[in-house]
Amino acid sequence: MRDYEILYIVRPDLEDDKVQDVVKRVNSLIGRSGGSSEQTSLWGKRKLAYEVKHQKEGSYVLQDFKIDPGRVPELESALKITEEVLRHLIVRKPEKAATATPTPTHTPTATATPPPAEAEPAPATSGARSRNAADEPNGEREER
Repeated sequence: MRDYEILYIVRPDLEDDKVQDVVKRVNSLIGRSGGSSEQTSLWGKRKLAYEVKHQKEGSYVLQDFKIDPGRVPELESALKITEEVLRHLIVRKPEKAATATPTPTHTPTATATPPPAEAEPAPATSGARSRNAADEPNGEREER
């Protein structure tokens, strides 16, 4: 099981006790999917950046949970049909540093080949000498 977090926006017309009911419903969805809820933070009502389902604000809820990665699509499809949830986003949290594999202390240096040099344009074959910015002092071109 991996650590995930979900941020979801609940309809603003719901009272606080109804928002708690939605949180309980999301917790039960997580439980039925074989996961376990760890922490829930109610952020309260906030203005949305743009209208979502004709709503200009919503109650934000952030929740940490553990679930098998194969069950995440099932949880997302259940949240999509939940009428009280306007939007949701499930993100996998990064692995903890203690469980990460240590990097080797000696890494072999790879011999990288430099990128090919860009070809210089061939000089003009006419009798007149072409002038460019490199011919002028300080890279400035003289006006004629």
